[in-house]
Order: sequence, then C-alpha cells, then structure tokens
Amino acid sequence: MQRVFFHGLGAGLLAGLAAIVFDSAYAAALLVDFSMVINVPAMLGACLFGCTLAALGYWLLGKVVANGRIKDIIFNAVFLLLTFASLVSSFAYELPLDVESPELFPGLSVPLHFFPALFWLATKPLFYPEASRG
Repeated sequence: MQRVFFHGLGAGLLAGLAAIVFDSAYAAALLVDFSMVINVPAMLGACLFGCTLAALGYWLLGKVVANGRIKDIIFNAVFLLLTFASLVSSFAYELPLDVESPELFPGLSVPLHFFPALFWLATKPLFYPEASRG
C-alpha cells in the first residue's frame, strides 16, 4: 500500500509541476490569462487528487485481480476512460463574461486532463521495477 501511495503522490506532484509549466508556456505563447478560472493551486490539487485516486484504485484492483499483467490492462483502460470522460468538463465549463479569448480555454484545459495519467505511466517503472523487466 505504501509503495502505491507514494507512486500516486510522486506522479501527482510531477504532473502538477508539468501543468504549471504548461500553463505558463501557454499563457506566454498565446498572450492569454486564465488564472481567474484555473490557478496554480487548482492545477496542483487536481493532479494530486487524480493520481492519489488512481493509486487507491490500483491498490483496490490489486486486491481483486491477482495477475499483475491483467491488473495493469484493466487499470490502464479504466484510467483512460475516466480521463476522457473528464474532458467533458473542459467544454461544458461556463467562463466568466470578462475573459478574453474564451475559445482558447479548451486548448489549455484539455491537455491538463491527461497529465495525471501520463505521469502515472511515466513514473511506474520507478516504483515497480520488477514489472518493467520483460
């Protein structure tokens, strides 16, 4: 349980840092500011929440499915589906009327939804080296 929790925490922190960098680069490149809609604590919190929730799900799935390969296939499929389902919120979100260039908001928020899953997968070999051996 401890290793899974630290995996979720580490992946969430890295995803949050990457989200902050992406937000800064996006704002500088397109000269837009969505900080009143999505700010640094919100990005970091969302990434930490997503990866910690993923860790809980991974741990619980391990209690039900003994085969590690099958467990990973099921977990990755569910994580992918939930990530895609979360994209609905980016398009359904009602921006305040005084936000400039609201059409650019999905270009910022949609990639951010993938950061927890990407960093979960990217950091997995660090926490489960035995699984990465062929």
